Amino acid sequence: MTKKLLCMVMVLLFTLSISGCHFMQYSKLKRKESKNAKEFFNYLKDEDIDGLVDMFSDDIRDSFDLEECWEEFFDVVDGDIESYDRYHVTYLEQFIDDGKITRCLLKVEFSGVTTDEGVEYDSLEYQTYVVHSDDDQLGLCKIRLRDDDEFLSVIGRSQF
Repeated sequence: MTKKLLCMVMVLLFTLSISGCHFMQYSKLKRKESKNAKEFFNYLKDEDIDGLVDMFSDDIRDSFDLEECWEEFFDVVDGDIESYDRYHVTYLEQFIDDGKITRCLLKVEFSGVTTDEGVEYDSLEYQTYVVHSDDDQLGLCKIRLRDDDEFLSVIGRSQF
């Protein structure tokens, strides 16, 4: 009985140590992306197209005319973006090799996005690679503005 209990405790501790490392890595990435999310939203409020374009991955910048995409995006938005209720960061994709994250795609979703015209959109979200073995993939890859279960504007593409 004592050996069985000891084995169960050891397995539990081993499991916690493995998941603890994952949690620490996730927390670091989430904190870093939270800073980027605030910067992203400030660029949106200022309609700083150059700043927004710079946040995209090299691959997406080479594949799309992002200046034109952002001009179309701002034409779709009714008024100037002012605020959001809250945002959260979640994982979309993650690969781990030898205990290290080798590729990580995060989604940041702003909910309750409002404009100076009083219009409120359900969500504005972006996907971004924060870790990738190919440096050309690092950065934003997709932006979506959604209201009433309909995407009003999409910039970029999903990478997975």
